Amino acid sequence: MLKQSKHFFWLVTALLLFVMSAQVHARLEVCNRTDLVLMVAVGYDTAEERTVSEGWWRIYPGYCEVPVDVAMLKGNYYLHAESNPRSTMPVDAFTWGEDKPLCIELSDFRIPDGNFCTDGKTAVSFNQVDKNWRNFNKIDIYYDTRRYENVQRTKVAGIQRMLSMLGYDMGDIDGVLGAKTVDVLNEIGRANQIFGFDFKLIYPVLEQLIAEKQKLDQ
Repeated sequence: MLKQSKHFFWLVTALLLFVMSAQVHARLEVCNRTDLVLMVAVGYDTAEERTVSEGWWRIYPGYCEVPVDVAMLKGNYYLHAESNPRSTMPVDAFTWGEDKPLCIELSDFRIPDGNFCTDGKTAVSFNQVDKNWRNFNKIDIYYDTRRYENVQRTKVAGIQRMLSMLGYDMGDIDGVLGAKTVDVLNEIGRANQIFGFDFKLIYPVLEQLIAEKQKLDQ
C-alpha cells in the first residue's frame, strides 16, 4: 500500500511539472526591435472556439514584454503592433499585422470574441503566430527600413528619436551613445531625479515631455 502511495505521489508530481512546463512554454514574448514605442494587442483561440482579443501593452525600443501567458494547448496566437501616435512623428508611423482581422478598442480592452465587432469597436489586422515551444514563442518586430545591430543600439536610437521630437539637435539617429546624447540625457535626468542611463525610466519621462510639448504647440 505504501509503495502504491509513493507511486501515486510521484505520478501526480510529474503531471504537475508537465502542466507547469506547458504553461511556461505557452507564453508569448514580444520584442520591440524598432526605434519607436510600440503598442501591442494580442489574440488567442479558446476552447469555446472563440478568439479573445486584448490590448494594449506598451513596449519600449529594445525591450521585450510578455503580453499574454495562457496555456495554449490548442489554437493559435495572433499579434498586432503599431507605433504609439503620441510619441511618433507621422512620417514614422508603423503598423505590424496583415493576416487576420480582429476587433480592438482605442483604450485598454478585452473582447471575449474578437471576430465580431460591436459598437465602439473596429477591426485591424493581426499576424498569426506559429507556436514554437523551443523559443517560448518569442516574436521580434522590426522596422524594415531601420535596423540596428544590437539591442543596446536599438534602445539608444529610440531615445534619440524621442529627443529629436522634443527639439534637440541629435544629428544622425544611429543608436550610438555619443557625447551629445549623453549631455542631453544628463540634463533631463537631473531635472527628473533619474541617475544613470536606465532607459526604462527615461522613456516614460520623454513621453510625458512630448505630450506637454504637443499641448503647447496646439
